Amino acid sequence: MRRSYCLPLALISFAFVLSACAPRPSQLSDLPRTPEASVDQILQNADRRRGEEANLLRLHAAQAAMNAGQAERVQQILSQVPQSELPVDQQIRFSSLQAKSALALDQTRVALQAIRHPSIQQLDSQPLEEQIAVHQLRANVLEASGDHIAAIRERIYVDALLSGNAQRNNRLAIWESLQAMDSSELRQAHERADVELAGWLELMLASREAGSLDLQVRRIQLWQENNPAHPANQPLPESIRQRLELYDERPQHIALLLPFEGSLAGPAQALRDGFLSAQYQVQEQGLPQPRVSLYDSTQFADLNQFYRQAKADGVQWVIGPLERDKVTQLARMNPLPLPTLALNYTDADVSGQEGLFQFGLAPEDEARSAALNAWSQGYRSMAVIQSSQGDWAERAYRAFDQAWQELGGQLLGREMIDQPTEMAGQIGGLLNIRQSEQRGQRIQRLLGSNVVVQPAPRADLDALFVAITPQQGRQLKPILAFQYAADMPVLATSHVFQPGSDPAGNLDLDGILVAETPWLLNRSDALYGPVTNSWPQASGAMGRLFAMGIDAQRVFTLLPQMQQNVSTRVEGATGTLTLQADGRISRLVPWGEIRDGQLSELTPMPLMP
Repeated sequence: MRRSYCLPLALISFAFVLSACAPRPSQLSDLPRTPEASVDQILQNADRRRGEEANLLRLHAAQAAMNAGQAERVQQILSQVPQSELPVDQQIRFSSLQAKSALALDQTRVALQAIRHPSIQQLDSQPLEEQIAVHQLRANVLEASGDHIAAIRERIYVDALLSGNAQRNNRLAIWESLQAMDSSELRQAHERADVELAGWLELMLASREAGSLDLQVRRIQLWQENNPAHPANQPLPESIRQRLELYDERPQHIALLLPFEGSLAGPAQALRDGFLSAQYQVQEQGLPQPRVSLYDSTQFADLNQFYRQAKADGVQWVIGPLERDKVTQLARMNPLPLPTLALNYTDADVSGQEGLFQFGLAPEDEARSAALNAWSQGYRSMAVIQSSQGDWAERAYRAFDQAWQELGGQLLGREMIDQPTEMAGQIGGLLNIRQSEQRGQRIQRLLGSNVVVQPAPRADLDALFVAITPQQGRQLKPILAFQYAADMPVLATSHVFQPGSDPAGNLDLDGILVAETPWLLNRSDALYGPVTNSWPQASGAMGRLFAMGIDAQRVFTLLPQMQQNVSTRVEGATGTLTLQADGRISRLVPWGEIRDGQLSELTPMPLMP
């Protein structure tokens, strides 16, 4: 279905009405001043005058200070001007200066108040150029406040009135706002969007959600056919054009390098089956796919030998290996003979390494997601409880600590737990319960034993981040209840919950928030049904590896663009994927809550209208 896009009638009418507008009250341009007057000179002139003329001169001084980048001085000057006593057009200018200076000083709330001043409701009485400028300012303020859709609506409103570079920059700003939004936000906004906004949203979703590059390109091309006159199609955003170019240059022969023998054979098979399932899904839709050759990484002690063989076989890209020590080998090979997406991470320095990308189910990703989630919930002070079993919990702690400190949060303590018999005492110490009990005993001695004093955990602790096993997790909530902290929010890595386990055995985990792959959390991936029907184990803990294989197939052809455009993200089966400067793919993981012993997806917060 083709769509048409027209200039809003209200805006068309502006151009005809403006020429007939009555003369406006006094203007800044009417005031006596020298063309090169400094802010101080204008203010001195204002001090020699009274009433409206003095106010307008101070407003002019504020404008000059804003032009000079002196945001704090703008606010100082405006504080001397009674906005309500100004003519309406200058009240609008006052609000604009107030909003601009507040934005420059990161005072988003002040900027929002400024653009909502009653005078802005009379904006349509002003010249069209000023109207456009105020709408663009409002868009910038709304963008800074996180209300991306409202900002986009402002930009769409004025787009047809712009031309040349101004219009190109406006459309680029729309696209950048869309890139900053989560896909769930995009889908919610689409439900009540008008035709033009819906077109922008659909194009962004097509570039994220369709899956592999082949499916994305097909969906983008269909969007182009249905929206020939849409502003986003004249021309397409740069990142979309890059994607179409990548499709023409995609590799035709890839190697899957996995350990099909030994202790990692099970995970390797799950990765292989997930990868090939994603490949077959595209192939079944009539889109040709590259040839895949399987190589057993356990047969190559020296990876140089593998690359020589792979190049001789005509391979253009390598997916793998899985073994951590072999990924470290890759980090020491510079340059790599072929571009490679390793399916694990190395601690070795990879700076300056060309052609090496790393992707895995790292606990660090879940820890960083926990920090972001906790901060968005308004928590500012947290503590960590981690298992002493294996290095994954320590890695999760370090990643959480770094992310939490970068956000500005406070880490109040950490406990490493091992022995079940000691766990209650360790958690009680972390919560300062013993001190609370002692305070209660002192109060009873002073006031009498009839006084009931309820111990309480430390008041400065908002929530806990935990990296612990399911067995430790089943002890945690009862201990918190015993320590008078049953309502303490708990955010955990996926290690705390075993998918597919008996819900009755998980009741003591109820209330814990868990980072989990979309594959297991919402089961909405197009491949979930076909894959779990063929491999029932893909619905349990092994499903994370199937999902990782699927994402490896979907993402590797997009890596060149992800290098060029850091805002590129892929909504995958393992999370929202982005590429870091060091070639690591990071995941932003969604969250679920354990209820009645089962993990349920948290309902996204609705968008404000």
